[in-house]
Amino acid sequence: MESADVVLAERRGQIAILTLNRPQTLNALTPHLVETLLTRLDAYSDDPDVRAVIITGAGRGFCSGFDLKAGDITDAKRKPVFRMMDFANHWAVRLRSFAKPTIAAVNGVAAGGGLALALACDLRIASENAKFSAIFANIGMPTQDAAGALLPQIVGVARALEMIYTAKMVEAAEAERIGLASEVVPADALIERAVALGERIASLPPVAIAMSKQIVLRGYGKSFDEQLAYQNLGAFLNAGYAPGDLAEAVAAFKEKRKPVFKGD
Repeated sequence: MESADVVLAERRGQIAILTLNRPQTLNALTPHLVETLLTRLDAYSDDPDVRAVIITGAGRGFCSGFDLKAGDITDAKRKPVFRMMDFANHWAVRLRSFAKPTIAAVNGVAAGGGLALALACDLRIASENAKFSAIFANIGMPTQDAAGALLPQIVGVARALEMIYTAKMVEAAEAERIGLASEVVPADALIERAVALGERIASLPPVAIAMSKQIVLRGYGKSFDEQLAYQNLGAFLNAGYAPGDLAEAVAAFKEKRKPVFKGD
């Protein structure tokens, strides 16, 4: 059985870094790896000192999708497998609904379920070695793991269908051009750039950021009135849960200093 080392956890101040650690398979997903990743995220969800999470891969790959060589479903694997098949508990749904900002630091190939993992994160930074592919058709499957829902939102319907229909490999420069990645950086600068982005996010009011994430993601595709309702609810809840941050913003403005937000 695989150990918890399939997902390495590191902290840099208020930033958590989760590294998929099956480099011999380009970090292919297994039920145990997915369950470990979600367990780590659950712990960070309850930790007020963590304000952003980076997900990356060890070695040459970000994530090559599900491990087709992982073998039969044993009793030990059955629980996480059925949890993954349950829509409400599907790993992509749980990652997408994770309260804090997530950044995919895509260091190499992100294919199939690995593409979906990157898409389920809020932001994507790519190394110059990154490659993206909706590779499902190559293994005789329709698009899986929420990639069919998330990819059109990010790159548009036509480009998403082209990637799905052709199962082509999208290089880092093209990924940036079509909005699949927000930027491309040298391979040796990837984590530092992701951490810098995380630190910028962490410097802002955490409850307001969490509310903003829900306003955007839950409001996307809804009517204008529904989007405004989410926005107004978010503002109401933010005022209730973090009045200290609102007062700090006003005080810092008056005193001409940088605010220090504590999430209270």
